[in-house]
Amino acid sequence: MSLAITLRSELTKTKRSPIWILTFVAAIIAPALMLIAISETHDGGQPSHDIQKMAKGAWDAYYYQGIGILSFVFLPLFVILTSTLLPQIEYRNHTWKQVLASPQSYGKLYFSKFLIFQLVIIAFILGSLVCIALSGTISAVLNPKFNFYAHPLNWQKMWLATSKAYVAILGLSAIQFWVGIRFKSFLIPMGAGVMFFILGMINMIGYPVIDASKFPITYSGFIYIDDNVAKVTEVLWYSVAYMAVVLVIGFFDFRYKKWD
Repeated sequence: MSLAITLRSELTKTKRSPIWILTFVAAIIAPALMLIAISETHDGGQPSHDIQKMAKGAWDAYYYQGIGILSFVFLPLFVILTSTLLPQIEYRNHTWKQVLASPQSYGKLYFSKFLIFQLVIIAFILGSLVCIALSGTISAVLNPKFNFYAHPLNWQKMWLATSKAYVAILGLSAIQFWVGIRFKSFLIPMGAGVMFFILGMINMIGYPVIDASKFPITYSGFIYIDDNVAKVTEVLWYSVAYMAVVLVIGFFDFRYKKWD
């Protein structure tokens, strides 16, 4: 069985799960919060901080904030949640043995599931970008002083920020993918993922215990902290390295796991 057929089969399975609905519902949350939080209020007759920030390029500022919020909080939480839901398709239907007995190698099966997982993540990111555009359009009507149409969006800057967010999440996605497949109970990977994410955030912005640049759980937020600019490239390489190492370890665990 070719990889293309395996991928098509895995994609078909996701259509019978709530993953795609969750993906597009989740993509609305950050842009909706931005629409509520960012407004042209005045403070003692002076322009608000938001108006001053938008003055040099409303679309650039709006997208940068949107991608930052997404990368800092919602993207890692989405990865933790969906990495748990995807393996549950097999666990819930008790089909692991049937899948493993099909004429396809363990490698094709394992890596096709990971590729489908990446497709879901990319769909979430792209959906969020579209929703940010809609949110910005509504904000332009509600807040005329932002002057959204005075300066066009810097597409190159926007895609660069988006690409960095995606690369930064690769390490976490590989870790959660492995844990999600490893444990039958969805509570273990989800609970562990959320716990380590919270601890990582506390370590990164509150009470540092370890070097945050070595902790892949919060890389997507790490790259949006101004003090970490000099380490962004290093952290992105770390994220790719974590992904590669964890995928190999996870594959051998998957290959030799006793499936009940």
